[in-house]
Amino acid sequence: MPRSFTVFFGVWIALGIASAVFYKKASYATKKAAHPFLMILTGGLFLGFAEWIFQGRLPWPFIIVVCVIMYLNYRCTRFCPQCSATVRARFTRWEFCPRCGAKLDQ
Repeated sequence: MPRSFTVFFGVWIALGIASAVFYKKASYATKKAAHPFLMILTGGLFLGFAEWIFQGRLPWPFIIVVCVIMYLNYRCTRFCPQCSATVRARFTRWEFCPRCGAKLDQ
């Protein structure tokens, strides 16, 4: 197994655990402020690893697809101001928190 893939896999596992803890435990204000930066950081990190694994020959449609996924992740994630729940929309945007019933932020 190539070293680049092993490093990618290890970093991605650590990032997944850190993200899970952050989105579970952080306050509403922290989530609201950090979420856009985390989306950009995660997408940039993924593109950086892809560039490293593909040895500098990353196709430009791949970059566009990753940017679209980053945007959709940003737009489909909302936070409850009352209970700090992270609400991810699948096909429709939630208006109310599924945990406490409060109106979600816009």
